[in-house]
Amino acid sequence: MRQFPVILIPPEVQRIAQSKPATPKLSPPPRLTSSEQPQPINIQEAIALSFGLIFIVALVTTFAKELGIMLLIVGTVALVLRIRYQFLTYKKRYQSYQNTLQNYFKKLETYSREEVGHEQKLAIAHSPERILEFRHQQFKKFFAKIPAIENAIAVTKIKSPDRDQSAIDDFGITLQQHLSGTIYQGIKLYIPSVNQDWLPTLTYIDPVLNVHIAIEIIGDSESAANLMQKDLSDRFLVDSGWIMIKFSQKQILQSSAQCCKEFAKLLDRLSLDPSVLPNFESIPDLAPVKI
Repeated sequence: MRQFPVILIPPEVQRIAQSKPATPKLSPPPRLTSSEQPQPINIQEAIALSFGLIFIVALVTTFAKELGIMLLIVGTVALVLRIRYQFLTYKKRYQSYQNTLQNYFKKLETYSREEVGHEQKLAIAHSPERILEFRHQQFKKFFAKIPAIENAIAVTKIKSPDRDQSAIDDFGITLQQHLSGTIYQGIKLYIPSVNQDWLPTLTYIDPVLNVHIAIEIIGDSESAANLMQKDLSDRFLVDSGWIMIKFSQKQILQSSAQCCKEFAKLLDRLSLDPSVLPNFESIPDLAPVKI
């Protein structure tokens, strides 16, 4: 049992349908290397060094009193010199901090302008019009490999007396009214994998993109062997760049307008022709059917 509609899309077409133009990368924001303002004397450091000196002197004095006293004198002198050095270099350190801070704000201002410019470029590059143009350029290259179809017959307003064929004609005629390309019937292609000709019910061809979409109508009485043979043909065609959409005969007979909308949704989803779907806005979606 299969559910319809069935849509088969080449992987490359799916990739193109999701692609977007590349945009310049934005450099990372500037970082402030030191955010702490320098002080004339680092009191916390002085206290820590003092306690450390006391601890070491006390430990050494336990084993050698003279050595402990010498260590106390040397350590005290070193600590005083360290504090004096901090006091004497304070102005230089403070000026260096101010220069670093001003330089950071300048870089931040430049980055803000770059960020605004990047957002503008991104908005332009990723506008719906640019994205559609970018995808269509890729589609043209991809679909160029599909050879032109000869002796194809465009769908006409002349209906067949057969009820089922008349419904198919109505479907094709209705759909053709909203498409920029052309819907053909009677197209025949040879499929090497099954060694026979393939005849889709209808075929849509966009002359600008050269996109080929096969529209097949599957009857309720289709045998499993026939469906399997069609699956082999489908694989060959999709590998060749064709897009396929299959409806059940019941859907075409009872929900022709909904089938047209389903085809329009396919064109919109793949960015092939987004202008078709708005024409079917008032039409409900097609209900899936299992046969």
